[in-house]
Amino acid sequence: MKAKKIRKVIICFILFVMLVIVLIPLYWCLILSFDRTALTTLPDFSLIPKKFTFFNYTYAFTAIPLARLYVNTIFVTVTNTVLSVFFALMCGYAFAKGDFVLKKFWFIFMLAVMMIPFESRMIPLFMQYKNWGMLDTYYPLILGSFAYVYGTFFAKQNIETIPDSLRESAFIDGAGEWTIFLKIIIPLSKPLIATLSILQILANWNSYLWPLVTIKTAAKQMISVGVAAFNAQQDAVYYGPRMAVAVISAIPLTIIFLFLQKHIVQSIAVSGIKQ
Repeated sequence: MKAKKIRKVIICFILFVMLVIVLIPLYWCLILSFDRTALTTLPDFSLIPKKFTFFNYTYAFTAIPLARLYVNTIFVTVTNTVLSVFFALMCGYAFAKGDFVLKKFWFIFMLAVMMIPFESRMIPLFMQYKNWGMLDTYYPLILGSFAYVYGTFFAKQNIETIPDSLRESAFIDGAGEWTIFLKIIIPLSKPLIATLSILQILANWNSYLWPLVTIKTAAKQMISVGVAAFNAQQDAVYYGPRMAVAVISAIPLTIIFLFLQKHIVQSIAVSGIKQ
Protein backbone atom coordinates (compact mmCIF):
# COMPACT_ATOMS: atom_id res chain seq x y z
CA MET A 1 0.00 0.00 0.00
CA LYS A 2 2.83 2.37 0.83
CA ALA A 3 4.48 1.77 -2.55
CA LYS A 4 1.18 2.51 -4.30
CA LYS A 5 0.78 5.79 -2.41
CA ILE A 6 4.33 6.83 -3.28
CA ARG A 7 3.75 5.98 -6.94
CA LYS A 8 0.50 7.93 -6.91
CA VAL A 9 2.23 10.97 -5.38
CA ILE A 10 4.99 10.82 -8.01
CA ILE A 11 2.45 10.58 -10.84
CA CYS A 12 0.45 13.52 -9.45
CA PHE A 13 3.61 15.59 -9.14
CA ILE A 14 4.67 14.83 -12.72
CA LEU A 15 1.19 15.71 -14.00
CA PHE A 16 1.24 18.94 -11.99
CA VAL A 17 4.61 19.93 -13.49
CA MET A 18 3.31 19.19 -16.99
CA LEU A 19 0.20 21.26 -16.29
CA VAL A 20 2.31 24.21 -15.16
CA ILE A 21 4.45 23.94 -18.30
CA VAL A 22 1.32 24.04 -20.45
CA LEU A 23 -0.38 26.88 -18.55
CA ILE A 24 2.60 29.26 -18.28
CA PRO A 25 2.49 30.37 -21.96
CA LEU A 26 -1.29 30.84 -21.72
CA TYR A 27 -0.94 32.87 -18.53
CA TRP A 28 1.79 35.01 -20.07
CA CYS A 29 -0.44 35.61 -23.10
CA LEU A 30 -3.15 36.88 -20.75
CA ILE A 31 -0.68 39.11 -18.88
CA LEU A 32 0.69 40.60 -22.11
CA SER A 33 -2.82 41.43 -23.29
CA PHE A 34 -3.16 43.81 -20.31
CA ASP A 35 0.41 45.18 -20.45
CA ARG A 36 0.88 48.67 -21.94
CA THR A 37 4.60 48.07 -22.42
CA ALA A 38 4.00 45.07 -24.72
CA LEU A 39 3.97 47.02 -27.96
CA THR A 40 7.02 47.16 -30.22
CA THR A 41 9.18 45.22 -27.73
CA LEU A 42 8.45 42.01 -25.89
CA PRO A 43 8.87 42.59 -22.14
CA ASP A 44 10.42 40.06 -19.79
CA PHE A 45 8.19 37.45 -18.21
CA SER A 46 6.29 38.65 -15.14
CA LEU A 47 3.38 37.39 -13.08
CA ILE A 48 1.50 40.70 -13.33
CA PRO A 49 1.35 43.40 -16.03
CA LYS A 50 4.12 45.98 -15.65
CA LYS A 51 1.71 48.72 -16.69
CA PHE A 52 -1.93 47.65 -16.57
CA THR A 53 -4.15 48.94 -19.38
CA PHE A 54 -7.11 48.06 -21.61
CA PHE A 55 -5.46 49.75 -24.57
CA ASN A 56 -4.59 46.44 -26.25
CA TYR A 57 -8.23 45.33 -26.28
CA THR A 58 -9.42 48.73 -27.47
CA TYR A 59 -6.88 48.68 -30.28
CA ALA A 60 -7.83 45.12 -31.23
CA PHE A 61 -11.50 46.05 -31.66
CA THR A 62 -10.61 49.10 -33.76
CA ALA A 63 -7.97 47.38 -35.92
CA ILE A 64 -10.29 44.59 -37.13
CA PRO A 65 -14.10 44.21 -36.96
CA LEU A 66 -14.01 41.67 -34.13
CA ALA A 67 -17.69 42.07 -33.25
CA ARG A 68 -18.74 41.35 -36.84
CA LEU A 69 -16.36 38.40 -37.08
CA TYR A 70 -17.78 37.06 -33.82
CA VAL A 71 -21.34 37.21 -35.16
CA ASN A 72 -20.36 35.51 -38.44
CA THR A 73 -18.45 32.75 -36.70
CA ILE A 74 -21.16 32.13 -34.10
CA PHE A 75 -23.82 31.88 -36.82
CA VAL A 76 -21.84 29.38 -38.90
CA THR A 77 -20.66 27.42 -35.86
CA VAL A 78 -24.12 27.07 -34.30
CA THR A 79 -25.75 26.15 -37.62
CA ASN A 80 -23.10 23.58 -38.51
CA THR A 81 -23.08 22.07 -35.03
CA VAL A 82 -26.87 21.64 -34.88
CA LEU A 83 -27.09 20.15 -38.37
CA SER A 84 -24.04 17.89 -38.15
CA VAL A 85 -24.84 16.49 -34.69
CA PHE A 86 -28.51 15.87 -35.50
CA PHE A 87 -27.79 14.06 -38.77
CA ALA A 88 -24.89 12.16 -37.17
CA LEU A 89 -27.28 10.88 -34.50
CA MET A 90 -29.83 9.91 -37.16
CA CYS A 91 -27.27 8.00 -39.23
CA GLY A 92 -25.64 6.49 -36.14
CA TYR A 93 -29.02 5.24 -34.95
CA ALA A 94 -29.71 3.73 -38.37
CA PHE A 95 -26.37 1.90 -38.46
CA ALA A 96 -26.60 0.80 -34.82
CA LYS A 97 -30.19 -0.42 -34.62
CA GLY A 98 -31.47 -0.45 -38.18
CA ASP A 99 -31.62 -3.34 -40.64
CA PHE A 100 -31.31 -2.43 -44.31
CA VAL A 101 -29.69 -3.75 -47.48
CA LEU A 102 -25.87 -3.53 -47.70
CA LYS A 103 -25.67 -2.04 -44.21
CA LYS A 104 -22.05 -3.15 -43.61
CA PHE A 105 -20.99 -2.05 -47.09
CA TRP A 106 -22.36 1.47 -46.67
CA PHE A 107 -20.76 1.76 -43.23
CA ILE A 108 -17.34 0.72 -44.58
CA PHE A 109 -17.82 3.02 -47.59
CA MET A 110 -18.60 5.88 -45.23
CA LEU A 111 -15.43 5.20 -43.24
CA ALA A 112 -13.41 5.06 -46.46
CA VAL A 113 -14.65 8.54 -47.39
CA MET A 114 -13.46 9.77 -44.00
CA MET A 115 -9.91 8.69 -44.88
CA ILE A 116 -9.71 11.11 -47.83
CA PRO A 117 -7.94 14.35 -46.80
CA PHE A 118 -9.94 17.53 -47.27
CA GLU A 119 -7.10 19.19 -49.20
CA SER A 120 -7.36 16.57 -51.95
CA ARG A 121 -11.01 17.42 -52.63
CA MET A 122 -10.90 21.13 -51.89
CA ILE A 123 -10.41 22.23 -55.53
CA PRO A 124 -13.29 20.08 -56.89
CA LEU A 125 -15.52 21.41 -54.11
CA PHE A 126 -14.46 24.98 -54.90
CA MET A 127 -15.29 24.50 -58.60
CA GLN A 128 -18.62 22.92 -57.69
CA TYR A 129 -19.72 25.82 -55.49
CA LYS A 130 -18.39 28.28 -58.07
CA ASN A 131 -20.61 26.72 -60.77
CA TRP A 132 -23.55 26.89 -58.37
CA GLY A 133 -22.88 30.59 -57.74
CA MET A 134 -22.41 30.06 -54.00
CA LEU A 135 -18.96 31.58 -53.51
CA ASP A 136 -18.71 34.45 -51.05
CA THR A 137 -21.72 33.04 -49.16
CA TYR A 138 -22.03 30.77 -46.15
CA TYR A 139 -23.48 27.87 -48.16
CA PRO A 140 -20.08 26.24 -48.82
CA LEU A 141 -19.39 26.36 -45.09
CA ILE A 142 -22.75 24.89 -44.08
CA LEU A 143 -23.82 22.32 -46.68
CA GLY A 144 -20.99 19.96 -45.78
CA SER A 145 -22.36 19.66 -42.24
CA PHE A 146 -25.07 17.28 -43.41
CA ALA A 147 -22.41 14.55 -43.73
CA TYR A 148 -20.51 14.32 -40.43
CA VAL A 149 -18.79 10.99 -40.94
CA TYR A 150 -16.80 10.83 -37.72
CA GLY A 151 -19.88 11.87 -35.76
CA THR A 152 -21.89 9.08 -37.41
CA PHE A 153 -19.21 6.53 -36.49
CA PHE A 154 -18.99 7.78 -32.90
CA ALA A 155 -22.80 7.90 -32.60
CA LYS A 156 -23.10 4.32 -33.85
CA GLN A 157 -20.60 3.07 -31.27
CA ASN A 158 -22.44 4.82 -28.43
CA ILE A 159 -26.01 4.04 -29.50
CA GLU A 160 -25.11 0.35 -29.77
CA THR A 161 -24.64 0.35 -25.98
CA ILE A 162 -28.32 1.30 -25.46
CA PRO A 163 -30.24 -1.93 -24.66
CA ASP A 164 -32.45 -3.21 -27.46
CA SER A 165 -35.11 -3.99 -24.85
CA LEU A 166 -35.95 -0.27 -24.60
CA ARG A 167 -36.55 -0.06 -28.34
CA GLU A 168 -38.58 -3.29 -28.36
CA SER A 169 -40.74 -2.08 -25.45
CA ALA A 170 -41.43 1.15 -27.29
CA PHE A 171 -42.45 -0.77 -30.41
CA ILE A 172 -44.85 -2.85 -28.33
CA ASP A 173 -46.41 0.35 -26.97
CA GLY A 174 -47.00 1.54 -30.54
CA ALA A 175 -44.10 3.97 -30.94
CA GLY A 176 -42.58 4.50 -34.37
CA GLU A 177 -38.94 4.99 -35.32
CA TRP A 178 -39.12 8.79 -35.08
CA THR A 179 -40.73 8.61 -31.64
CA ILE A 180 -38.08 6.19 -30.42
CA PHE A 181 -35.32 8.33 -31.85
CA LEU A 182 -36.61 11.62 -30.45
CA LYS A 183 -37.88 10.43 -27.05
CA ILE A 184 -35.51 7.56 -26.20
CA ILE A 185 -32.28 7.72 -28.19
CA ILE A 186 -31.66 11.47 -27.97
CA PRO A 187 -32.38 11.80 -24.20
CA LEU A 188 -30.04 8.86 -23.52
CA SER A 189 -27.34 10.36 -25.76
CA LYS A 190 -26.72 13.64 -23.94
CA PRO A 191 -23.02 12.84 -23.23
CA LEU A 192 -22.62 11.84 -26.88
CA ILE A 193 -24.31 15.04 -28.06
CA ALA A 194 -22.05 17.12 -25.81
CA THR A 195 -18.93 15.41 -27.15
CA LEU A 196 -19.90 15.78 -30.81
CA SER A 197 -20.96 19.36 -30.20
CA ILE A 198 -17.66 20.42 -28.67
CA LEU A 199 -15.74 18.70 -31.47
CA GLN A 200 -17.81 20.50 -34.08
CA ILE A 201 -17.57 23.83 -32.27
CA LEU A 202 -13.79 23.52 -32.11
CA ALA A 203 -13.56 22.51 -35.78
CA ASN A 204 -15.81 25.33 -37.02
CA TRP A 205 -14.43 28.03 -34.75
CA ASN A 206 -10.84 27.23 -35.77
CA SER A 207 -11.62 26.60 -39.44
CA TYR A 208 -9.28 28.66 -41.59
CA LEU A 209 -8.49 27.25 -45.03
CA TRP A 210 -12.00 26.67 -46.38
CA PRO A 211 -13.43 30.08 -45.31
CA LEU A 212 -10.31 31.77 -46.68
CA VAL A 213 -10.88 30.12 -50.08
CA THR A 214 -14.64 30.52 -50.41
CA ILE A 215 -15.33 33.92 -48.78
CA LYS A 216 -13.85 37.08 -50.32
CA THR A 217 -15.71 39.85 -48.50
CA ALA A 218 -13.88 40.82 -45.30
CA ALA A 219 -17.13 41.61 -43.49
CA LYS A 220 -18.34 38.04 -44.02
CA GLN A 221 -15.16 36.31 -42.84
CA MET A 222 -14.66 34.05 -39.84
CA ILE A 223 -12.73 35.10 -36.76
CA SER A 224 -9.88 32.65 -37.48
CA VAL A 225 -9.22 34.34 -40.83
CA GLY A 226 -9.58 37.79 -39.29
CA VAL A 227 -7.06 37.02 -36.54
CA ALA A 228 -4.60 35.59 -39.08
CA ALA A 229 -4.99 38.67 -41.30
CA PHE A 230 -4.40 40.93 -38.29
CA ASN A 231 -1.21 39.08 -37.35
CA ALA A 232 -0.01 39.22 -40.95
CA GLN A 233 -0.22 43.02 -41.13
CA GLN A 234 3.05 44.89 -41.17
CA ASP A 235 1.96 47.17 -38.33
CA ALA A 236 0.78 44.22 -36.21
CA VAL A 237 4.16 44.02 -34.50
CA TYR A 238 2.40 45.08 -31.30
CA TYR A 239 2.54 42.07 -29.02
CA GLY A 240 -0.12 43.31 -26.61
CA PRO A 241 -2.90 43.71 -29.20
CA ARG A 242 -1.94 40.35 -30.72
CA MET A 243 -2.36 38.67 -27.36
CA ALA A 244 -5.62 40.55 -26.80
CA VAL A 245 -7.00 39.23 -30.09
CA ALA A 246 -5.90 35.71 -29.17
CA VAL A 247 -7.60 35.93 -25.76
CA ILE A 248 -10.82 37.33 -27.23
CA SER A 249 -11.00 34.61 -29.90
CA ALA A 250 -10.43 31.85 -27.33
CA ILE A 251 -12.99 32.96 -24.72
CA PRO A 252 -16.07 31.22 -26.24
CA LEU A 253 -14.26 27.89 -26.67
CA THR A 254 -12.99 28.00 -23.10
CA ILE A 255 -16.46 28.69 -21.68
CA ILE A 256 -18.13 25.99 -23.77
CA PHE A 257 -15.53 23.40 -22.86
CA LEU A 258 -15.87 24.16 -19.14
CA PHE A 259 -19.64 23.65 -19.35
CA LEU A 260 -19.48 20.45 -21.43
CA GLN A 261 -16.38 18.73 -20.04
CA LYS A 262 -18.41 16.60 -17.58
CA HIS A 263 -20.52 15.19 -20.41
CA ILE A 264 -17.44 14.60 -22.56
CA VAL A 265 -15.76 12.50 -19.87
CA GLN A 266 -19.01 10.60 -19.31
CA SER A 267 -19.32 9.89 -23.03
CA ILE A 268 -15.77 8.53 -23.21
CA ALA A 269 -16.50 6.28 -20.22
CA VAL A 270 -19.79 5.03 -21.68
CA SER A 271 -18.19 4.30 -25.08
CA GLY A 272 -16.21 1.47 -23.49
CA ILE A 273 -19.26 -0.29 -22.01
CA LYS A 274 -20.84 -3.14 -23.94
CA GLN A 275 -24.34 -4.42 -23.53
